[in-house]
Parts: sequence; C-alpha cells; structure tokens
Amino acid sequence: MLRTALRPKSLAVLAVCLSIATAFVLLSRWQLESSHDGRTVYDPAKEVVTDIGDVVPAGEPALATFADQAVSATGTYRPDSTVVIADRLQNGTRGWWVVDALEVQDSADQWPDAGQDLVIPVVRGWVEDPEVGLDTEPPSGEVAVVGRFLPPEAPVSTEDQPEGVYASLSPAQLTNVWDAPVYSGFVTADAESAAADGPRIDADGTLPQDGSLLSGDLEIVRVDQQPTDTSVNWLNVFYALEWVVFAGFALWIWFRSVLDDHRRETDPESWFVLGGDETPYYWDDEAERYYYYDPVADTYYYFDDQPSRSGSSSGSGPRTESDQI
Repeated sequence: MLRTALRPKSLAVLAVCLSIATAFVLLSRWQLESSHDGRTVYDPAKEVVTDIGDVVPAGEPALATFADQAVSATGTYRPDSTVVIADRLQNGTRGWWVVDALEVQDSADQWPDAGQDLVIPVVRGWVEDPEVGLDTEPPSGEVAVVGRFLPPEAPVSTEDQPEGVYASLSPAQLTNVWDAPVYSGFVTADAESAAADGPRIDADGTLPQDGSLLSGDLEIVRVDQQPTDTSVNWLNVFYALEWVVFAGFALWIWFRSVLDDHRRETDPESWFVLGGDETPYYWDDEAERYYYYDPVADTYYYFDDQPSRSGSSSGSGPRTESDQI
C-alpha cells in the first residue's frame, strides 16, 4: 500500500487534500479567536485622559479598542447644531441626551482629505424635557471638553420625528445634518471649561469627580467602562470543531483513495461489481492480466486499468472464449 501511496497521482491528491485541510484549520483558528471577541476587560489605562487625536485617528472607524477611553478635546461648538436623543435613562428616569457638534481644533491636519476640521458629537448632558434640551444653546468661544469616548450607535429612521429629535446617536447620520466630517464615535462630557483654563482633570490624570458643565440646565451623563466579561461564545467554538472535522475528512478522502487503488489492484474480485451482482474474475497467466466474462456480449474482457502482477500493463481489448482455452 505504501507503493500506491507514493505514486505521483496519489501524491498530487495528497497535496490538494493537505491544502484544503490547511484552509479548514485556519478557519477553525479564526472561529476560536472570534469566540473571544465579545470579551471586555477593565483597563486602568483607559481611565487616564488622553487627547482625542491620540486615541481615535481622524477619518478611521471606531475600533473596540477605542471604546470607553477617557479623552479630552478642544474646539468650538457649532451654533444651531443641538439635537436630542430619545429614551435615555438617568438615575432610573427616562429622558433625553442633548448633543452638540464640537469642531475639534487642528483636526484637519490628521485628515487633509476632509478639507476642514472634524466635528465630534458631544453628549453635553441629560434633560427630562426635550424642549429644554433643544432650547439650550452651547457655550460660545473655545472650550475644553473631557469625557468618555464611545462607539457609534446604529442609525434609526427619523420618519415622523420632529426636527432635531433622533432615536439613536449615529455620527454617520449626523454628518449629513451638520454638513461636516465627523469622528466615528461620540463623547459623553464629564466636564466643560474655557479653553484658556485647560481641560478639567483630577490630579492623577483621570476624569474629574466634581466636573461641571457650562450649561446649568443639563445634568452630567457619567459613563463607566464596561464591566469585565470573559465569557466565551460557544457557537464559535462549535464552528471551530466543525472545521477541524472537515480538515480530518479531507485527509480521510486521500487515505480512502489510496486504499481503493490498492484494493482494486491487489484484489479485483472483491472490488469490481457489474450490474450490482458479483461476477467471477480470472487471471490470464500468459497475458498477466485479470479478465471477466460478459454473458450479454458472450465475450471475455480484460480490465483496462489493471496492471500486471509484475508491474507492467498489457493492451486492453476483448478476449474471446477461444483465447481463454
């Protein structure tokens, strides 16, 4: 059987099966890695306030590694950019987020294709009455904002919604409203201050515990890091095991093809079946080939694909009954 396995045909089939098995193993590895994608681990480094330009590259999507980072941003609130986001809980009370567009200073240098400074949606606070939120004007002049950077929410249709009212905070949706390039996430403000006074942070570089906003009608929306979650997605683990089984099946196909070739050559009487019924086969010592009798044609035939016992092959063709005798 080893000689059969080392034939060029068998080696070519082995190469194909190994390639397929390798691809399946890589897919299994990908599924295993995906089973941990939903994990969240508390990161003390994310509590240290960092300039937003060093955290979220302008014009790039907000990756999971950016989420929950404490950031600071300096810029100017755009006038008439106030919108409110519905169904936001604050200490168990349902209300509205008040969001404004902060034009981040010198952000155009990070993304020249934008042609202007980028804006980032800032959750400036929470109100119970949406009319109060829409009537709250953002502070004028340059301001410094510190808060938590969060990934974008999925856009929700604004059909039948009043102007300035949204069901989700989606920067992709607001970029059309504000007619400006935006960052791919948003910031919940823990504190606002005049830019000349610098960002308000605690002595250890973290978000202020006693922060305040420049608009007294708004309550601060405080967001902590997501709690640690080390659970595993078992569906991905199941898929990973499936790919391993598929890889093993690809190798089994090669083994079976070698085994079948070996059986066909060494024991054709247990291999070949005609018309669903076993038929006797014979060995021709002179031609060194197997042959069988076809009762329909009343003729003996050699097997075209059967080599001789010594390893050589003879020509194929019908064998008459006189030839057998």
